[in-house]
Order: sequence, then structure tokens, then C-alpha cells
Amino acid sequence: MKVWMWPKSSDFNAYNDLLSESLGDEGVEVRDLKHGKLMLGVGRARRGDIVHVHWMHHAYQGRNPAAFIVKSFIFTLTLIYLKLAGVRLVWTVHNLYPHATKYRRAERFMRTLICRFCHRLIVASESIKRKVMAEFDVPARKLIVVKHGHYVGVYKPKGLDCRRRYGIGEDADVYLFLGAIKAYKGVQNLVAAFNAIKTDRTFLIIAGKADQEMETYLRSIEDGANIVVDLRFIPDGEIADLMNAADALVMPYEEITTSGSAILGLSFRKPIVMPDNDFIDEYFRDGMVAKYDPCDKHGLAKAMKAVTDKINRPTATEYDRALKELNWNGIARKTKYAYEGRG
Repeated sequence: MKVWMWPKSSDFNAYNDLLSESLGDEGVEVRDLKHGKLMLGVGRARRGDIVHVHWMHHAYQGRNPAAFIVKSFIFTLTLIYLKLAGVRLVWTVHNLYPHATKYRRAERFMRTLICRFCHRLIVASESIKRKVMAEFDVPARKLIVVKHGHYVGVYKPKGLDCRRRYGIGEDADVYLFLGAIKAYKGVQNLVAAFNAIKTDRTFLIIAGKADQEMETYLRSIEDGANIVVDLRFIPDGEIADLMNAADALVMPYEEITTSGSAILGLSFRKPIVMPDNDFIDEYFRDGMVAKYDPCDKHGLAKAMKAVTDKINRPTATEYDRALKELNWNGIARKTKYAYEGRG
């Protein structure tokens, strides 16, 4: 079986590499369709091959309505070509909608159309499956749930003392926000919540590449005591040491379907603070997440305060069980079933 993956690997996320390598172990030949090369690359696919796309919006979104229409038209022709050529299209629906959505009705139209052309749709949880079925009128038989794999052993510690680098004592409680910093991730709410509960021995690290809006905000925080801001792309070689320096991972995202950051926190066995959602119940066990109601203006602060309490923490065995369900070998097998129309 030959699969053309878009993309097979990524400089920003180990997920694609881990999936591709695991599929290789299952006897699947995975070829790369790099970002921006979909329309050019599909011509190499032959009848019976699979084209597996992860983030569809790159293929049809435009900066203005005219560009959106033109790109969508060209992409639709590509879908028709794949159908006529006997190439099966598989889409992993990571998010119901892209985070940057300028033309919501057009987005819904295109994503509904794409679902019609797809051989199978892969989603990471039963809750996302229900949302996709309802939003894009997709029959249940076309969807298969394949969970997001863990990151255990992927990021190796290098011996970097991140607490010392940031001037944080060993006895401090440290909250960490890690990843791309954009407005929809709720960083402003995080700063406000931290300032409401901080003490002399609590610190917040915000680490990641920020867009212009968020960089301007973070560089102008009025009450920035005990808030460490590291506005750069955090290289893979520093992730383990940074995670090990934290007591809890905070993810105040306004909307969560599936989160690689949450899986990263689980992989490092860190308690996580995030809004209450269906995703939590399908991936985490009791005590692994401090949930809060995003409609409660004090909810985030209360959850952050609660998560540093060492009482009722999950055991190592409970973490082992949660992570076993996210083993990449099993994920590769289920993905292969999706390609074959099984599952």
C-alpha cells in the first residue's frame, strides 16, 4: 500500500513523523506531499493509492474573497481528478474549523464538499466525530476514531537548568504555557488569572513564538512580576528540560478539539489546567486535569490554584494506562484500517 502524506513530516510538530514511521512499521509505504505541493504532487498518485491530508485549509484558503474562490475552484478540480483517477482521499480532521477563519460560510461549504470526496475521515475522539457528523452532514460509517499518539521518549532532556536560566528557585511552583502564542489560546486570560493568585513563590513561564498582536501585548504587561516571557520558537532539544522545570501545564484555549500540547503534558506526566470539554474524558484519568468552566470569570484562577495541591494525584500506574491507549503501533494499525475501509 502506498500513501502520499500531506505532510509526511513537520519542522514544528513530531506528530507527522511519528505517524509516518509507525505506518512504515506496519508495511505502509509513506511518500511525502509537502505543504504547498498538493496540487502538483497528486499527479504522481496511481489508482489504489491513498492521499492522506492533515490540514486541508492550506489548499483552498485565500487572503481575500477572490483568492479564496480561485483557490477553492482549483482545489475542487484536484478532488475531482483524484476521484476519477481512483485515488482514495483520507482526511484527518484535527479541528472542526481552522483557527484563522475569515469567511465562515465559505469554510463550511468547502469542508462539507471535501467530506463528500473523502474515502474516510479520521478524528481523534468520539466527541469530534459527533461534531463533524452534525456540522458537515457526514454519515457515521465514513468516520473512524484514531487517537492522537503520545510523545513519550520523543523529546530527550539535555541537562538544561531552565529554572536557573529564568531565575526561578527550586522551591517555587511553576506554571507553564508552551507553544505558538495566538489570541485564541487565551494567554491574556492566563496572565490575569495568574496575577490574581500569584505569591512570592509562584511563577508563570510563557514560552513560544508569538504573532505580532500577542508579542505587543506580552511586552507591555503592566504587572509582570514572576511572569517569564520567552518569545521564541522553542527547539526540540529544550522541550524536555522546560517541561521538567514546570509543575503544571496551563492551556486556557478558547476552543479545544484535540490538543498535541495536552498530549505532551500527559506524556511528561504533568497535571494540566484546561477548560472542561469532552476531549478530557476520552484521554485523561481522574486527577490528571484541573478542569474549569470557561464561563466562570474566576474559573481559570481557581483551577490553577487547585492544580498545585499535591493531594489526589494520579499514580504512575494510572499514567501508564492512559499512555498505553496512545501507543503509536496501535494508532498506525487503526490508520491502516481507515485506508483499507475497515474499522
